[in-house]
Amino acid sequence: MTSQGTSVRPLTHIAGPGDIVAIVGAGGKTTTMFALANALAERGLRVVTTKSTNIHRPSLARSPRLLISPPDRWQTDLPPALDAHPVITVVTAAPTPRRYNGIPPDLAPDLLRASGADVLIVEADGARRRLLKAPAAHEPAMPSGATVVMPVACLAAVGRPLAERHVHRPELAAEILGIDSGANLTIDHALQLLLDVRAGRKAAPPDAQFWPALTATHRVAADQLASARDALAAQANVAGWIEADSDWSYSAFRLASPALGAT
Repeated sequence: MTSQGTSVRPLTHIAGPGDIVAIVGAGGKTTTMFALANALAERGLRVVTTKSTNIHRPSLARSPRLLISPPDRWQTDLPPALDAHPVITVVTAAPTPRRYNGIPPDLAPDLLRASGADVLIVEADGARRRLLKAPAAHEPAMPSGATVVMPVACLAAVGRPLAERHVHRPELAAEILGIDSGANLTIDHALQLLLDVRAGRKAAPPDAQFWPALTATHRVAADQLASARDALAAQANVAGWIEADSDWSYSAFRLASPALGAT
């Protein structure tokens, strides 16, 4: 059941030609990035995925095509790769056997243009595999020109204590949430970290569309999830949101407000 004024749409409604998508937060960013990229490719779009942080190699194991290409080679290397594969992942160097270098965030528009891609998706945050996150002063590495911002929160955190094993930078999260370290986390806390300008909204361009993502939705009760949907639908600056369940099947909920131009 959806909230009043919303409708379920394909992930392809989130982005289109010319968009730069920034994914931040914790609890499923990489999986969300490739789910969106593959959905857009099925629509017929050419997609580049990348990160604006350093990358551990295993996190890109799901990439259908990985290229190590410095910025001065993008215009030569990337268009032929996109001709052969509608989704490619670009990193700039491999300084160690276990690590790649992502792109400088200010070069995101250059990467989109030089590659000839329709959409660029940038994972712009790190969370050390935690379920939730509060960003430090230097985070996120928001790409220049971001037109869509997607903060991610994993609802498996609900009912667990606010602690380092579940939340990246728990001391900052405690300050944002106004709770003590060790307190049990609620679904409202997860939503607050998605929506707060010190967390999920941090550094988001004011004109970017805002698409929060809830992962592991099966880990909360149906009434809790319905309440979360109502809370998101009540946010004037939320264009829509996405949900991923136990098998990482995604649904996108688009607000049907005329002001947002429902499509």
